[in-house]
Amino acid sequence: MSIETDDLLSELFDELKRGQIYECSLRSKTWQMDGLQEGQNIYIDPRPAILETLLHELLHRRKPRWGERRVATEARKLSVAMDETTKRHWWLGYRRIKKLRKPVEVVD
Repeated sequence: MSIETDDLLSELFDELKRGQIYECSLRSKTWQMDGLQEGQNIYIDPRPAILETLLHELLHRRKPRWGERRVATEARKLSVAMDETTKRHWWLGYRRIKKLRKPVEVVD
């Protein structure tokens, strides 16, 4: 990483330590919201990122011949198209099915 990147990451980590960061569902009838900054408060909805990543990996498993670009595009389309009821259905299904385990080391 460059010095500028390191400096910015250090600055942002200092900002993170200030707190006032909340994990919660974010709902909007017009926008797909992963996060929101209002005043000093930051709100993070973990569902969209988890759901898009879940859809992405499920597409890889279900459609092994699809390339990375197509999988990413389709996962994003599916994620953005979900209404709140569908997101909740998938989120609850994911939470019910997921199993926690030790971190997996990825070899490049």
